[in-house]
Amino acid sequence: MKKRLTVFVLIFLCLLLIALLINKNKADNESESKYYLSFVSSVQTLNRSLDLIQEDQEPDKITEGMFDVYTSLVFSNFRLDLFKSNAPRSIDLDILVNDFLLLRTRYEPLVRNQITNNDDFNSEVHAKFKRQIHLFVNELPEKYEDSKGFVEKLNKATEHIKPLIS
Repeated sequence: MKKRLTVFVLIFLCLLLIALLINKNKADNESESKYYLSFVSSVQTLNRSLDLIQEDQEPDKITEGMFDVYTSLVFSNFRLDLFKSNAPRSIDLDILVNDFLLLRTRYEPLVRNQITNNDDFNSEVHAKFKRQIHLFVNELPEKYEDSKGFVEKLNKATEHIKPLIS
């Protein structure tokens, strides 16, 4: 009788431990998903900010719009850093983090030039930023997954950033 009770208790404890581990993994995955969705949201805001800049606008409006784009880039970098800090080690985000940092440093002189030379808007460069960010946003995976497929989709989307930083 004691042997049965001991086996029953051991089985119960094992099942309880498994349930706790599954629940912890679920909570971690939900947290990582929130960080990823926050990054995606910030990049979508960046995309919308780029859409608001039109070549036929007054120079002051273009300057304001470009500054908004720059602040969206800074915020996207921040959100990407948070996602990277909370993502599992199996997801390598170093290339994307580096590319976004370079993207920010490439856009900053454009904003500075627009502020100092109000009438010198480079519509070709703006159109390229707009097009590539739009492609990046459209290629991003919809949901976060701790999987090789997610990483492949993310890396494919990152390829759209490359023309802006080279």
